[in-house]
Amino acid sequence: MKAPLMLELIKSSIDAHGGLERWEQVRRISATLTPGGLALQLRGQEAFAKNSLRVTIDTRKQRTVFDPFLARGHIGIFEPYRTAVETSEGAVLDELQNPRDSFVPEAPWSAPQLAYFAGYAMWTYLTLPFSLVRDGIHREEIGFHNEGGESWRAVKVIFPRSYVTHSSEQVLYFDDKGLIRRQDYSVDVAAGSVAAHYLYDHQEFDGIIFPTRRRIYPRGPDQLPNRDVVIMSADLTGFELSGVAL
Repeated sequence: MKAPLMLELIKSSIDAHGGLERWEQVRRISATLTPGGLALQLRGQEAFAKNSLRVTIDTRKQRTVFDPFLARGHIGIFEPYRTAVETSEGAVLDELQNPRDSFVPEAPWSAPQLAYFAGYAMWTYLTLPFSLVRDGIHREEIGFHNEGGESWRAVKVIFPRSYVTHSSEQVLYFDDKGLIRRQDYSVDVAAGSVAAHYLYDHQEFDGIIFPTRRRIYPRGPDQLPNRDVVIMSADLTGFELSGVAL
């Protein structure tokens, strides 16, 4: 039966990433992010890639803060139904209500739209695989995937509509240690473009394992990535974990 196998795989992955007991002590994760990739240029937001910044998430609810955000003294804030650019003193410079409805295919992104995309993406990335135990998430093991001389177990995940992420249906690939090595999805806010997202250089920070290098490529109909094009990249260092909510 698929369900017991699937539950065993998710549990083993959570254990491999530090364990649920340690995760439940963490309310906030912060790291230094260096972003890059063609997508930022295509959306008119290449300035986001010019400098490193701190990204901080709340592990219990979908909330992400970027500091600085596009300019010194500005911060970007993501929440599911509102994104904003504020000064470090809290004055609102720009904001969007219901930001997901604002995206137009091929159009440049505003600063609040960038905060929305980057905010939900980083929240998703930094909470996996622990967030897979949240209510309403469907998980189904769908077989094995062979890549680079390794055999990875694949899990199809369907997120509820209340969960803000790239797309409701995604596929995660786990190696024999239980670490997530690849994540496939379509990007709804970018006209449904499909991506293969690879996770590298897993390291331990204060009891939790995080990949420190991410590379995202276009995915072809054969499910293979086009490694000549880096859609997005994210290098992460200096992780700090706290039991205090964001």
